[in-house]
Amino acid sequence: MRLKATPEDFVVREAVDLRIRQKPARYRVYLLEKKGWNTADVVSAIARARGIPQSLIRYGGKKDRHGHTFQYITIEHPADHSLATPAYRLKAVGYATEPMGPARILANHFEVTVRELNPEAAERLVTGAARVAAEGFPNYFDDQRFGSYDPERGFIVEHMLQGRWEAALAIALTHVYPGEKKAAKARKRQLREAWGDWPACRALARTAFEQRCFDLLSRHPDRFREALATARREEVEMWLSAYQSFLWNEVLARLVARSAAGQAETALVAGTANVYRFGPPSPSLREMVIPLPGKGMRFPAPEAGLVLEEVLRERRLRPAQLQSELLPGYMMKGSPREAWVTPRALHTEGPLPDDRYPGHLRLLLRFMLPRGAYATMLLKAAAL
Repeated sequence: MRLKATPEDFVVREAVDLRIRQKPARYRVYLLEKKGWNTADVVSAIARARGIPQSLIRYGGKKDRHGHTFQYITIEHPADHSLATPAYRLKAVGYATEPMGPARILANHFEVTVRELNPEAAERLVTGAARVAAEGFPNYFDDQRFGSYDPERGFIVEHMLQGRWEAALAIALTHVYPGEKKAAKARKRQLREAWGDWPACRALARTAFEQRCFDLLSRHPDRFREALATARREEVEMWLSAYQSFLWNEVLARLVARSAAGQAETALVAGTANVYRFGPPSPSLREMVIPLPGKGMRFPAPEAGLVLEEVLRERRLRPAQLQSELLPGYMMKGSPREAWVTPRALHTEGPLPDDRYPGHLRLLLRFMLPRGAYATMLLKAAAL
């Protein structure tokens, strides 16, 4: 099957608790519609275009750049900053007394068109969607979360936790992200080859982060942790969330395997950083809440905490290390996440002839998921 052949094949609309009003208030509320851009890049572009600090702009979720998405943002500024470009449109819709943030997302509405299906795959997907509507699916973080993971060298944050600051910095500066431009890929290959010759690396540097790092290392060749700390906040938070999500997925996959033991075989789906395991849940797993690993994590289900310790031992880490400050002002923070999720209002239309791929079928799925759940994970579960 084929996903996201066009942005219109993956439509996402936020439902929020923002109490939008028409009477002027501290925060102006906007509906952001975009295609082909991730949320963070659009927010940066808006700040530049309107000449305002990016810190004044707040949003809830980082919506997929490969879809047609609608989400709410707030700007702490009285002027109307509405604008339209070929890639995104920002429209003022009112005011709010509080800023937008992740906690204000109630759910996401999805309209997903799956293309290039043969009859057997289409039938399996229809049947699987009905099964998922009734049973739910494991609430894994999907591959979109792991853009900073390097298949050869691993996670930036795992190296940081183990005190390998140079290795962490090397990945941060030379890892090639999915979809990166040819020139950036070539530059990163050159940086990797010149690694250790800091003046040569500085001559190759193009981004502000690269320039800051190699300026520092040219003067102080061993200050790798200090160089990492010069990254933009959004980059550091992305590294932290990627590793948290990886560990959380590992815990859930093992709990799924144990939940299904002796009842039915589980199915495995390979991912970028994890292998996703699917199977029928026990009643306890269906109700379980597993905290993201980090400071303040609490385990209502003790078995989940024991599995995390098991995962950490295999990676030569201890739970206490997850609660330390890795960079000044940065640490992983524990927050609850449901192990299992059940979509609401899941409906399928089709299969119908695929107007984009002749000789194949397409299927439209409409459904609603709670904040943080991945539509692509629902499709993985339904396709089994």
